[in-house]
Amino acid sequence: MDTYKLMKYFRCATTPEEDAELDRWLEDDPDGSHAKAYRDAHLIFTGITVHGKKSRAAVKGRGRLRRIVFTVGAAASVVLVSLVSVLATRYETMESLSAKTQTVKVPAGRSMELTLEDGTELWLNAGTEIEYPVVFSRKSRNVRLVSGEVLFDVAKDEGRPFVVETFASDISVLGTRFNVYADEQNKEFSAALLRGSIKVSSRLADNSEFILEPKDMIRMDNDRLYLDEFDDSGSIDCWTRGLIDVAGVPFDELMHKLERIYDADIVIMTDELPVVRYTWGKIRISEGLDHALSVLAKASDFTWEKDPESGTVLIR
Repeated sequence: MDTYKLMKYFRCATTPEEDAELDRWLEDDPDGSHAKAYRDAHLIFTGITVHGKKSRAAVKGRGRLRRIVFTVGAAASVVLVSLVSVLATRYETMESLSAKTQTVKVPAGRSMELTLEDGTELWLNAGTEIEYPVVFSRKSRNVRLVSGEVLFDVAKDEGRPFVVETFASDISVLGTRFNVYADEQNKEFSAALLRGSIKVSSRLADNSEFILEPKDMIRMDNDRLYLDEFDDSGSIDCWTRGLIDVAGVPFDELMHKLERIYDADIVIMTDELPVVRYTWGKIRISEGLDHALSVLAKASDFTWEKDPESGTVLIR
């Protein structure tokens, strides 16, 4: 979308077809660049409007003192009315766009980075699905993590708290860096704080609420949230560098992550869950599912095989 068309839109001089084109352009904005271009163009338009009014007021102000006072006063009124009108139109447009959401789904075996219109940076793990508005409202910044894992680095904005909604909780922040994992189907949830502070409000039956400090973590067990701690920050965000942390992760949770990352079907057929005896260690995602299972099997008491017809991985 070129700047000329945006300026034309701000002047309310566009046709219905051009308005529809702008709406489609703003909705098709996977990295937030369209929303940023919209904001930047609007700031330029506002500046041109105010500066132009003031310049004309200065030219008209030559002559008698009485005429100067009248002209400047009239020009100021025009500027004020125009500015209020522009801002009102802008707020109306922004609120309308904030009601429109878009969804991003990350394919298996891949991850992606995303920058929202407020400057907040997101890293999305494989198999993640997230919803967010085209433009945030004036009062709040809400996104919804449908499923998967996201590392958030939230741009600070004290006037608009940032809220991450999941099936298990609402996470409220102002400016901070934290990791969230949510899998409603398998009833798994965790939130780990790397920098700043967050408030985790449970949506589960316990209605609990936690204020986290760096290296605090919230885990879910039997539909309840619990406060925990972690020592190694690298174990939290290593997936953004293409690694899977395997130390201390429950076996079933680890298998669910492998299913999501590799779009695989893994069936655990043992009576008891195997225990991976790694006290530290990470597996490179790019090496593939077979490699990951082989590495884990060396430090545990399970074997695995693939069903030749369905491709399902059977853990025995």
